[in-house]
Amino acid sequence: MLKKILLNIFLNVAIIILVMCIAWAVKNAFYLYVFAAIPPLAMLIYLKFRLVKSFRSLTNKTQK
Repeated sequence: MLKKILLNIFLNVAIIILVMCIAWAVKNAFYLYVFAAIPPLAMLIYLKFRLVKSFRSLTNKTQK
């Protein structure tokens, strides 16, 4: 449970940093960086959804 909470915090921070980097790259017209940052961002969002799904199933099992 503690590992999942720490992983959730790490994923949130990583997503925020990547979004800030993409915003900076768009503002300064470094479009290659934007295209390079989109796949890791998509992967982190996918991992975040999987973590939330597993966390929900874990909490549903403990409530029953």
